[in-house]
Amino acid sequence: MHRISRSAIVIFLTIALFSACNKIPDHARYIPKDAVAVVGINLKALGKKIAWNMITGSKLFKEMQKRIPEKTTKDAMLGIEKAGIDAMNSFYVYVKTDTRFKGGNKITGLVPLSDAGQWEAYVRQVFPQVTIKQVGDRKEASLGRDMYVGWNKNLLIIINVMSEQAASNNPDMTAVSAEMGTAFGVINDNSIIGNKYFSSLEMAGHDVTFWLNYDQLMTQYSGDMAEKMGMSLSSGALWKDAAFTSGFDFKKGKITGDIRYYMSADMKDIGTELGASNADSGMVERLPNQNMDMLVAVHLSPKGIKSILEKTGLLGLANVGLSTQGMSVDEILEAFTGDMAIVMNDFALRTENVTDTFMGQPVVHQNQKPSLSMSYVMKLNKKENFQKMLKIAKDNGLQAMGGGFVVPLSDKDSIYIMMNDQYAVASNKYTNATGFLQGAFKAQKMPEPVSSAVLGHPISMYMDIQQLFKYIDAGISHSAHDSAMIVESKKLLNNISLSGGAFKENAFEYHLDINFMNPDENSIIELMDYGMKLNDADKISKL
Repeated sequence: MHRISRSAIVIFLTIALFSACNKIPDHARYIPKDAVAVVGINLKALGKKIAWNMITGSKLFKEMQKRIPEKTTKDAMLGIEKAGIDAMNSFYVYVKTDTRFKGGNKITGLVPLSDAGQWEAYVRQVFPQVTIKQVGDRKEASLGRDMYVGWNKNLLIIINVMSEQAASNNPDMTAVSAEMGTAFGVINDNSIIGNKYFSSLEMAGHDVTFWLNYDQLMTQYSGDMAEKMGMSLSSGALWKDAAFTSGFDFKKGKITGDIRYYMSADMKDIGTELGASNADSGMVERLPNQNMDMLVAVHLSPKGIKSILEKTGLLGLANVGLSTQGMSVDEILEAFTGDMAIVMNDFALRTENVTDTFMGQPVVHQNQKPSLSMSYVMKLNKKENFQKMLKIAKDNGLQAMGGGFVVPLSDKDSIYIMMNDQYAVASNKYTNATGFLQGAFKAQKMPEPVSSAVLGHPISMYMDIQQLFKYIDAGISHSAHDSAMIVESKKLLNNISLSGGAFKENAFEYHLDINFMNPDENSIIELMDYGMKLNDADKISKL
């Protein structure tokens, strides 16, 4: 019995520990459920990687402070680390659509306090001319022209001042205070923490989070969209409870991101269809991968596309339009399997001398000349349907060339369109188009980082930053800052990949990796170092 009791205590403590590690901050309840967007910064998680005083004491922070034009805002940055702010907690900024505010949005910041007394002392020291007033259990003050703050013993709330009031010499501070009262007055039934998708995002413990209330966004703008696009969207069933969430983490040598798009219950079957199949690996492996800068591969279910057209009421309209060309939506969708990819190779940006004539005299000036090869491929389902589409294009002026077509762009560049029984390809390089169809590139081994990121997903993207910058001449710009950005960017990043698209638990899931050249240093420190180097280059360019 004693042994069982001890085991129960251990289990209880373990559950309590993990619950505490993944608890949503209490002040998140002040975010209203109709907020369109929310950004969260988890300083507790970030504090394990870089100290707050390392940021505020950095050279970059001080340089940024010098560039702030408004003196009161500059002063506000002084001694901020001793202002009673809880630097081991999460900060939030949320946006609500409100035409009374600047830019048509009400922007509100939530900053947890560890010591309200220190915060008040900080305000009195930095803003000695400011009047602090007591409103119920909180205090309020106007800081600068556009910022109004209110705080109680645990929380500081910052709102942007209404534009018409900011422009007035005698703003209605009663109205501003009322807005602060609304911000502090969010109750549980009206709080975003009741949203399971937001709660799941915050419970994951990411360094930085971003939430987009797609339901709220579409509800606000559905009237205008319906009128412009002729869509029947009044019920809102297509986006009810839909949301976009993303969480980012700064790790050694990389930044990772977990991204989800939650669909409405009414669109669940479509989501299941769209996320069911991966992009065809055989198609991807036929692509030219030598000197590859970027690769995108997608499987977009034709059945899922048709279902979307049906749900949005556009299917009939699309069929009416296509009937004028003797085709239908079904014929077009049945032409393809839904597998497609785009690849970019051999990107270069160089400076060349160009000679022009001015008043009969030759004038030499420098030009920036980009060059690249781009190929777009699709896997065919019914070749005869695709040929019918090409015939329509040919009847409208598409120029035939051998077994394919050509679209002249200039005296030197053209787009070549070709196909066989399995694939269609469009490329600005004839050898890439024919090589893809013939399978000539299959012997080229795709680099492992590319194949692991791209293959086996409905949607994927890989960008090789080192290859992309390899043939960019840093001297193409007359700005020292821009030239430094090219050089330092190449030193900073290795590659970027995004993959996913599978539909799980009512959401499309994606994963992002931004890989840095230095695998041993935390990415947030590398970004700060990058910023300082660009700042130094900017100062040199002004000498």
